[in-house]
Amino acid sequence: MVSVPTIAAIRFGAGLSPHRPAPVDADALYTSLSVEAQPSFPPQPWGARLNLLQKRATLLQASREETATPADRAAFAEAHQALRDTSFSDLRHSIAELAYAGTGFHERLTRFWANHFATMGMGGALLRTRSAYINDAIRPHVTGRFSDMLRAAVLHPVMLVYLDQFRSVGPNSAVGRQQGRGVNENLAREILELHTLGTSSTYTQADVSQFALLLTGVTINPQNEFLFDTRIAEPGIIEVLGQRYGARLTRLDHIVQALDDMARHPDTATHIARKLARHFVADTPDPRLVAHIAAAFSQSGGDLMVTCRALLEHPAAWENPMAKTRAPLELMAAAIRALNIPRDGFLALPSRRTRLELAEPLQQMGEEFESVPSPAGYDDSAPYWITPQALAARIGWVTALVQRWPDGPDPRTFVDVALGDAASDALRRAARGAETRAQGIGLILASPGFNRR
Repeated sequence: MVSVPTIAAIRFGAGLSPHRPAPVDADALYTSLSVEAQPSFPPQPWGARLNLLQKRATLLQASREETATPADRAAFAEAHQALRDTSFSDLRHSIAELAYAGTGFHERLTRFWANHFATMGMGGALLRTRSAYINDAIRPHVTGRFSDMLRAAVLHPVMLVYLDQFRSVGPNSAVGRQQGRGVNENLAREILELHTLGTSSTYTQADVSQFALLLTGVTINPQNEFLFDTRIAEPGIIEVLGQRYGARLTRLDHIVQALDDMARHPDTATHIARKLARHFVADTPDPRLVAHIAAAFSQSGGDLMVTCRALLEHPAAWENPMAKTRAPLELMAAAIRALNIPRDGFLALPSRRTRLELAEPLQQMGEEFESVPSPAGYDDSAPYWITPQALAARIGWVTALVQRWPDGPDPRTFVDVALGDAASDALRRAARGAETRAQGIGLILASPGFNRR
C-alpha cells in the first residue's frame, strides 16, 4: 500500500527527494502553501520584460529601414538574442521552482491556474511573455481569492492580445460610430466557457454577445499596457446572466462587478472543483470530492486556501494513488529532484544547452515552453500526454539525462529515493538486475511508475 507521505509528495507536490522529506500529511501540504508562496526563482518582472520587448521592437523597425546599417541590424540581433536568453532563463527557473522546492504544492497549483487561464504572447510585441504573465497575474493570487485572480488574468495585456480583445470596439461607441468597427467575442466566450461557469453551464449565446459588448473599452495602449478606453466602450445598460451592468458611460468598475458576479456563480464553483479534482486526483474524479470542493469554494466566496483545504481533507483525494500522468515539465523537475542534480549548475546552463536539453525535449513531449495549444490549455489526461511520439521523447530525454550523470546513485537504493513505497516489485527487480548504474537509473526514470503521479 502506498503511504500518505508518498502520495502527498507525488500527487500534490514536486516528487520525492533524497534531501527533502515528504509531507507527512494533508496538514503539512496545506502549511507549505504559505511557506512557499514567494517564488525562489522568479522570471524577469513584467515591467522589465515590456522594456526589453519595446527595445527589440524599436531596433527591429530601425533594422528594416532602407537606411539601415550593419550596426542597426547587429543591434537588433543582440536585442533578439537577449530576449531568447531571458526566455531560456525563465525555463530553467520554471523547472527549478519544482525541482528544488521544499514541497512544491504551491508551484503545482500555480501551474494548474496558469493552465486554467491559458494564454501566451502573440506577435513580436509580446513574444515569450507567458512566464512573465504567470508571475504577474497568477502566482500572487494562488492563495488568495479566485475573483482577484480572475480579474488579474483576463485583464492582463497578454490575455487581451491573445484573445483579440484589443480589437473589440463597441458599435455605438464614439470610435465605433466613426469607424464602423465592431465587437470581438473571443474573450467574453472564454471567460464564460473556460474561466468561470464552464461548458456545462446554462449561459447562452446572448450572454456571450452581451458580455462582449460590456467588455469593450478593455484594451491596451501602444506600450502594451492595460488601458480602459471610454472612446471604444459600448454605452448603455447591458444584461448578462440576468444581471444588469453599465450606464450611459460604461466604466471599468461595471466590468469588474460582472467578473466578480461570475466568480461567485454556483456553476463556477462546480467547474473549478471538477478541474481541481481532475488535475490532482483522477481523470474521472469522485463526484463526492467535487461536491465537497465546490461547497467550500462557494461558502468561502472563492477563498482558494479554503478550497485547497477541502481538496486535501476529503478521503477520495488520497485514494487510487498514481492515477494521473506527470506533465513533461513535471517529469523533468521530478527527475532532477530525485537525482539531486546541483542547483547552481542547473541554473547556470547556457542558452544553447537549455534549448537542446530542455526546450526541444519539452516540445517533443508535447509541452512547448511559453506556449499553449489553445485557450483551453493542456488536457492533463493520460491519453493526452502518453502518445507513442511523446513516450519516445520521454525515454530519450531520460536516457540523455542519465548519460550526462554517469556517477549517479545505486539503482537499488535510487528506486526508493525516486518512488518510495509506490515502486512496484517488478521495477525493483529491474533495478537490481541492471548491468550498469546508468541503465538502472534510466529504467527507473522511464518507468510507468515514475511517469505517474
